[in-house]
Amino acid sequence: MSRIETTLLTEQVYNILRENIIGRIYTPGDKLDIHKLAEEFGVSRSPVKDAINQLVHDGLIEIIPRKGTYVTQLNFTEFIEVLDARLMIELWAAKQAIQNITDDKLDDWGKIVQNMDALLDVNPFPFEKYSKLDMKFHKTLIEWANNSKIKDVFSSFNTHVDLSRIVHSTSLESTIKRHKDHWLMYDAMKNQDLPKLLSTLTSHIESLKKEAEERWDEVTE
Repeated sequence: MSRIETTLLTEQVYNILRENIIGRIYTPGDKLDIHKLAEEFGVSRSPVKDAINQLVHDGLIEIIPRKGTYVTQLNFTEFIEVLDARLMIELWAAKQAIQNITDDKLDDWGKIVQNMDALLDVNPFPFEKYSKLDMKFHKTLIEWANNSKIKDVFSSFNTHVDLSRIVHSTSLESTIKRHKDHWLMYDAMKNQDLPKLLSTLTSHIESLKKEAEERWDEVTE
């Protein structure tokens, strides 16, 4: 098998495994068998191993010596701490961004929310696509702050953002409620209303924390 073919297979297996973890087909703590996965996907073990190594790097899978390969267990305290850190960074970024906002930037931000709007009527709800747009919305705010160190710190939260989808992907109702916050943040940024922007951003993240606390046992059992 050529290197190109192997690389393509690895990417395909990676995407399937990742979607299965985020979609809770594989739940936290599940043991993964490389041999069985290779048979299931109709590939050799090599692309499966490579895909698993990528997911280990992403933090979605953990390899425990002498025990095996498992879907990463969620840690509630660490999860909440990351949300708190996210909020602190996004509040700071919002203060910087609002000082230099432009019509072009607002147009781009608004288009992201419009694309999220369009997904709300799709059945079944494409939570993975929605989540990627949601994260793009928040990352854009960080990028506007023009601070490479802050951007690096925020990017280090990617694993926990992926894991957060496991917690929130089964609750469409709460997702729809939080979606309204994006337009409120957009309007606040457009109107140069910093207090409104900060308060909406705070309530947005706090609602994620509240839902995680209420549903933690349900989604991690």
